[in-house]
Amino acid sequence: MSTKRFILGIIMLSVIAATVACVKSADPREIPVGALPDATATPASITFPREELSHDSRLEWWYHSGHLRSETGKEFGFHFVVFKADDGLGEPNLVAQLGILDAETGEHYHVSRAEAGIRSAGDGPLDLGIANWVYSVEERSGNHQFSAVTNDLSLSLQLEATTPVMLHNKIGWLTTETGATYYYTWPRQSAVGELIINGEKFSVTGSGWFDHQWGDFFVLGKPAGWQWFAMHLDDGGSMMITQSRGIDGKIAETYGTYMSAEGDVRHLEHGADGIDLAALGEWTSAETGGTYPSGWSLIVESLGLDLRIDPVANDQEIQGGLPAAATYWEGKARISGLQNGLSIGGDAYVELSGYVDPEPIDWMQR
Repeated sequence: MSTKRFILGIIMLSVIAATVACVKSADPREIPVGALPDATATPASITFPREELSHDSRLEWWYHSGHLRSETGKEFGFHFVVFKADDGLGEPNLVAQLGILDAETGEHYHVSRAEAGIRSAGDGPLDLGIANWVYSVEERSGNHQFSAVTNDLSLSLQLEATTPVMLHNKIGWLTTETGATYYYTWPRQSAVGELIINGEKFSVTGSGWFDHQWGDFFVLGKPAGWQWFAMHLDDGGSMMITQSRGIDGKIAETYGTYMSAEGDVRHLEHGADGIDLAALGEWTSAETGGTYPSGWSLIVESLGLDLRIDPVANDQEIQGGLPAAATYWEGKARISGLQNGLSIGGDAYVELSGYVDPEPIDWMQR
């Protein structure tokens, strides 16, 4: 989406230094009042494999989510992301987060790592070191791998694109109230690797979804935010739907991108394509107090889709040691419904941001 997940990046500009204080100091800085990033007047064309690498931009992320199974059929959801934030006043900072859902038990795990500065961890086109984690972009476009290892939770995956690339908003570039962003997706990747949970090892295979976004803009946080859906349909189609909220908390835009099983891509607009997204319920986090929508109906008239999307588990909140305002919900979901009157299903990952109140700032209370 046009502002997807960038609240995390902008918050990192001011707080990551504290997370990695042993590496980089966090001296107070004067914040310019009313400063907005310059929107790119004429977007450059997206070229591969160049665009898979790092860019000179305020915010950037490489994002993976997907659906895994062990050799015995045990099912998991996974979410792995690397955020890069650069305030232009020092070295960029990185934060990586890993979330795992055990679909059978509903138990959700999440861990994170941070790094001050860009550190190469290998000799590939892009090998980012984030503490003891490694994220790599390979020579062939759409191929990635990562290794996120902790004492209790680890996931190492090799991911290879199995579809063409999906450029959002037709050209892979969008404008927002506070700047502009490039955005593309490899909607289906084969996934092979190893998962370890509390010492138990699983050889896993499955399918992944990859997003890459970068740009020079800000996100203001609650009540602004978004609902974002990455969908693998059982007929081989893939679809992204985004609904964003403006600074007043009202819906600013709803749009999407659809790729058929044959690899044909079309941009979806709220009015022209008859997109109707509605929340069916809600869930409140006992840890953060954030109340999130939970369960959705989704109609896309131009595609003949009438879907229901249900989370596999309610608690799939990601905190990762960042401030409350950076907390978001990132979860595995099931798809059921109809396409042109015929039954269709699938798997989805859903992201919900801008639902948690920021922590009070001490100096504002004095």
